[in-house]
This record gives sequence, structure tokens and C-alpha cells, in this order.
Amino acid sequence: MKILLFQCFIFNRRLNSNTLYDFIYNTIRNFINEHIINMKVIRVYTLPLILTLLAFAFNATAQFETAYIGVNGLTCSQCSRTVEMSIRKLDFVADVQMNLEHTEGKIVLKKNKKADMDKIAQAVVNAGFSVRYLQADLNIDNSVSASGTCFNYNGDQYVLTTTPKEPLKGTVRLKFLGKKFMPKNELKKVEAHMNDKCGNPDSYRDGQVYHVSLS
Repeated sequence: MKILLFQCFIFNRRLNSNTLYDFIYNTIRNFINEHIINMKVIRVYTLPLILTLLAFAFNATAQFETAYIGVNGLTCSQCSRTVEMSIRKLDFVADVQMNLEHTEGKIVLKKNKKADMDKIAQAVVNAGFSVRYLQADLNIDNSVSASGTCFNYNGDQYVLTTTPKEPLKGTVRLKFLGKKFMPKNELKKVEAHMNDKCGNPDSYRDGQVYHVSLS
């Protein structure tokens, strides 16, 4: 059993979700074939193992993958480089690709690291510029708890401006709202839709509260 859990832990960090599910399915099937003579009889002692393996699968992929940031004031290659290097200092950033022509950047985020959007916006400010917009792609899976206009992810709460017509699933692009993430004139357009009513605050008291819209 310990060997199976160790294998699951290693594969959880290396495989994408579809491959991981196939691995877990085959692991459970092989375990049953080896340890249970009658396939129709599932012994009680196998249930904790199965539930543990499934828990690894359900928590394998939910995370921010990529962020996109618009930066005001980029007028030269050195300006763009300064912003890039400021963002690269963040420990959850894997790569930064700046586009001087469109004064924006693409930020590739590290796997298995919690991304902090506040820190990305602050990195731009620290470089001497301001944020025009900040968007990010979040891979939604069963570890994301959603209800109405609100969902919790990785200790933080996200408040949508409107209730989605369909349940959130797959990769969704979120646009971050607030004075840290947009100019004042853009903020005025959405302030009335920034709802704070999202249930029990104890579920995210140690995390951040982000107002977002679907892009």
C-alpha cells in the first residue's frame, strides 16, 4: 500500500490530468487483481486506499497557469526589461514574455506554486509603472468549491461580478478588478457590480478576496 501511495505522489507531480486519471485507474485495477480473488467482492481495507488515490487525482490540476498583464507607460525596451525583471523575482513565476508594441506581458506560472496576483501587480508598480489590466487562466477541477457568484480556491475567495450561466469547468480566464489591477476610469465602470456577499468569511480568513469577471 505504501508503494502505491508513493507512486501516486510521484506521478501526481509529473503527469497531466488525463494521464494521471488513467494511471490511478490502472493502479487500482491492478491492486484489486493482485489482492482480491473475487472481483465482485471489494474488501473494506481497500476503500481507504482507493479514496486516497482519488483524492490525489482531484487535486492534481487546479491552479493558475498563465497571467496576462497590460502595463501603462512602456515607451522603450529598457522600460519593458525593467518590468520583466521585477516580475521574474517572484518565486511562483516561471517565465515572462513582454510585448513592447502592445505594452503588455505574458507570465507563465510555476506548477504546484500558489500564484499571488497582488504581488504581480505590485511588481509592476515597483518597476515604476502602473497596471492597465490583469487576467489569468485558471484550470478548474474538483478542488475548486463554487457557489453562485463565489468560489474558493487555494485558500482565497473569488467574487464574480455576475453568476455564471453554467458551472465553471476546464480553463477559464479571469479578469481581476480593483484599484490594483486597472485605471480609475475603468474601475468606476465596474464598482457597482463588485459584490462582497459570499458566505462564511472563516473559509478564507487567512487568504485574499479577489473581485473578478469572466473574460
